[in-house]
Amino acid sequence: MSRTECFYDKVSSRMVGGVVFTLSLLLAVIGAIILPVFGFFFALPLIILAGMFMLAPDSKACRMLSSKK
Repeated sequence: MSRTECFYDKVSSRMVGGVVFTLSLLLAVIGAIILPVFGFFFALPLIILAGMFMLAPDSKACRMLSSKK
């Protein structure tokens, strides 16, 4: 695995997290208007999932490459 692959892996993880976060906020807004309890019930796990994608640690191979500087 090269450094560019590590960079693209990190960027793709952040982008997926951003998309999931955007969808969860949209679901929360729609849920707050239509059915508040159910909207937040479905939006909260998506917000947590988005946070996991955005804060995901690097893979072991990428950590080894970054420590070889």
